[in-house]
Amino acid sequence: MESLLYLPDNEYQKSFESEVTKTKEDDKYIVLEKTLLYKEGGGQPSDRGKISWKDGEAEVVDVQKRQGEVRHYLEGDIPEPGTKVNGEINWERRYKHMRMHTAQHILSWVVLNMFDASTAGNQIHEDYSRIDFKPVEFSERDVEKIEKAANSLIQKELEVEKKMMDRELLEDRVQEGRTNIDIIPSGIDPLRIVVIGGEDICPCGGTHVDNLKEIGKIRITNRKSKGANAERIEFELEE
Repeated sequence: MESLLYLPDNEYQKSFESEVTKTKEDDKYIVLEKTLLYKEGGGQPSDRGKISWKDGEAEVVDVQKRQGEVRHYLEGDIPEPGTKVNGEINWERRYKHMRMHTAQHILSWVVLNMFDASTAGNQIHEDYSRIDFKPVEFSERDVEKIEKAANSLIQKELEVEKKMMDRELLEDRVQEGRTNIDIIPSGIDPLRIVVIGGEDICPCGGTHVDNLKEIGKIRITNRKSKGANAERIEFELEE
């Protein structure tokens, strides 16, 4: 399997060198020996970027894991297997996702502690994101309290640590309701975890900032019911 260079804590690197191990011209994708580009997953979209080599270049428009391999979908020329390539990520897009994803962890942590409600799903975007919670029913006042508590944590400028942890140890340390480890395939061990302020521990393969101060300010823009005891909040980030 190809090496994912952004794991466990290398989200800030912007370029890399690699080699093409597989080409699928009909489907316009390549597989690389190692990659810095994030594959879509965990509610976070894939990175985009550029691949260049001696005789050409192409834009990376999507990255997906399919059948055990990370496929880089290209617009432009398709390099042959064995080609040495240089890769660059779209840093502006990557950094927005890093800030958003860490903000999502903060909000999920706050809601679990304040309302004993778990995160049922989330979707990260560049300009806004959403999180679904259950079991819970928020009032407008509740939403104000969540926003205030989340921004108070950001103001503490807590460190965000990313590392690998043995699955058995993680199961003993993760807060009840913070995540459902059982849905993660048992063969994945150790797991990559994100630790905020030494307290919030959550398995996650996404990209994150190193310190909460990089998030800016969370602004919750919408709340809607998603059925009995299920709520969705949408949020944006301010610099």
